[in-house]
Amino acid sequence: MRRRVLLAVLLTTTLAVVAFFVPASVAIHNAQRRGELLELQREASIVANRLANLAVNDAEELQAILDAHHPLALYSTDGQLLVGTGPSAPDRIVQLALRGNFAEGYVGSDLVAAVPVSATPAHPPLVVRIEEPNTESQQRYYRSLALLAGAALLILTVAAAVGVLVANRLNRPIDELKKWAGSRPSSKQPPPDPTGIDELDSLRSALVGDHTRIEELLERERSFSSQVSHQLRTPVAAMRVAVETELAAPRPDASAVLHESLGQLDRLESTISSLLALARHTERERIDCDMVALCRKHVSHWADAVARDGRRLIVGGDAIHARVDVDAIGHVLDVLVDNALHHGKGDIHVDVHVDVHVDVRADVRGHGAAVAIDVSDEGPAPTDRDPFADTGSDSTHGIGLRLARTLAESSHGRLELLTTENTTFRLTVPV
Repeated sequence: MRRRVLLAVLLTTTLAVVAFFVPASVAIHNAQRRGELLELQREASIVANRLANLAVNDAEELQAILDAHHPLALYSTDGQLLVGTGPSAPDRIVQLALRGNFAEGYVGSDLVAAVPVSATPAHPPLVVRIEEPNTESQQRYYRSLALLAGAALLILTVAAAVGVLVANRLNRPIDELKKWAGSRPSSKQPPPDPTGIDELDSLRSALVGDHTRIEELLERERSFSSQVSHQLRTPVAAMRVAVETELAAPRPDASAVLHESLGQLDRLESTISSLLALARHTERERIDCDMVALCRKHVSHWADAVARDGRRLIVGGDAIHARVDVDAIGHVLDVLVDNALHHGKGDIHVDVHVDVHVDVRADVRGHGAAVAIDVSDEGPAPTDRDPFADTGSDSTHGIGLRLARTLAESSHGRLELLTTENTTFRLTVPV
């Protein structure tokens, strides 16, 4: 990029210099020619005035007042060269002066001026001819062109310096972004400061956003690997124990254990699919549904287990329709009901309602109102530990409270333990 910016600046400046140089050189040439003609006219007038008091043959004194490179010649009225350096036969400029006119112009490539001089006591009527050789005019013109070329070279040098500064100014934040983007996530190196250039700041925002998302994905992958590996072994081990027990002491209905294992395998497969989607940050389909009916459907398979424990599973609440991630909510409900069944007491309540106490913009990454699903039992809330901690808090079944919270957050929701007398977990999702 640095080279491209420098080349662009130099190319633009070169085109501008060329566009200025050509007409400027023509203008200098024309102005110089006009100045040379005026100079010859002035010198011819000086010679004409000096001739009033000089003899015709005193050409050396006349020449002394002129430029040494400007030959002087005097012609009689009949066209004869009397003295000085000039053509023996009058040229067209001298012929015009012989007619009594002041004349100037080019003879070949040389500039010539001729002035008629009236008769005086010292000499008869004359014509003074002064010549400026073309070599002198060319040298003066070339010197002017050299000065113009020097100015152009100075402009190009300044443009190159400005181009280097601009290229470094534009390239430095890009190099810093490149270095930062290539740094290890563990270094926790902060991103470069904004540059004030809209395009570069937009690139910085995009890279910082992507960098943050990548770190979140890596953290999610590490969390998935460290926690799910243990949690998924539990139901597999339970199925193995059931099968081995059935082999050791078969029941009358041999297919019972198979149906039980298939049910557990279906749940395990669904859990794995959702967790893989969570780990890979895959966007899952959202479905518009009745939230109470959705909760009742997902917890229905827990009814027998709860009844065997002499307790009740009660689902109710407000009639709310929302577009939600059905699989994520189902898995979170499984974890919460499982946790209440194995660690809680009394009846288990699943209550759906609009959460008017939640600032959706600050706490839930959604838009509009929020719906809350409270799962509670009659046991006391734990106060000696964090139920969402990395270790020591997950239940012995399902995917654990920590991963349940991660699933809720992946659906732009939130899972929290309310500080109430009884254990109450609240799942909040945007409508």
